[in-house]
Amino acid sequence: MKGSIICGVDDSLSARGAARVARALGSRLGSGLIFVRVVEPDAPDDELSAIAERLEWLSAEATDVDCGAAWLVDQGHPADRLVAAAKEAEASLIVVGSSGHSSPLIGSVSAEVSRRAHCPVVVVPPGADALLGHDDGDADITGGVVRFGGSSELAR
Repeated sequence: MKGSIICGVDDSLSARGAARVARALGSRLGSGLIFVRVVEPDAPDDELSAIAERLEWLSAEATDVDCGAAWLVDQGHPADRLVAAAKEAEASLIVVGSSGHSSPLIGSVSAEVSRRAHCPVVVVPPGADALLGHDDGDADITGGVVRFGGSSELAR
């Protein structure tokens, strides 16, 4: 499969399930993974620092499965930034979780990403990652780009 897999993540259980599915798909399809964390444009510095600290911890705990994965932390509306990240990376697939807030089937962000994405979107409902048949663990990855405002930094 040409292009990376973009996976939207946050602190929700839904996002953890999406990350597990994205990792399994990336492994099976031989695709790189880019985990995208979107924060509000006016996110306080302490929130950005906490995210950067968590990324540093995750990088230190990376597994072999995660060596080709990257993180992108961006500011803005989640659907806007996920679609833009997929376009910029020429992604072949986007994986997002569904909290189910806007409909019984999918959440508002996943619905918006599905409508606007240039590539297929996999929406992972709560608990669906259990169907993988094995435990891929959490989305522990290494490397990546951290973007705060207009600047970018490598997260190691």
